[in-house]
Amino acid sequence: MKNSGSTKKVVGALVLGAAAGAAIGVLFAPKKGSETRQDISDNAKKLSNDLKNKVQGHVDDLKNQVSKAEKFLRENVTETKNTVEDRFANAKSNVEHKIGNAIDSAKA
Repeated sequence: MKNSGSTKKVVGALVLGAAAGAAIGVLFAPKKGSETRQDISDNAKKLSNDLKNKVQGHVDDLKNQVSKAEKFLRENVTETKNTVEDRFANAKSNVEHKIGNAIDSAKA
């Protein structure tokens, strides 16, 4: 888990640095104002799309992990329920057997 948080911080810093570098590069480029504004707009749209894709990837990963966790829990709850039912049936059978033996001993 620690690596995941560190990786996210590094990726975030790289994305932010790339965006800042691109913005500075566009602002200092020898172009007309309209071209510079268009470049800024294009870069902002690209950055926005990249960010949306990364977020969607993380959302998809989380959905997958939740799905796996739900499956794991369903399987384990069913298995635990079956184990409890089996142990209860065995205990009930043992008690009934001991009661039967006690009744037989009392009759004798």
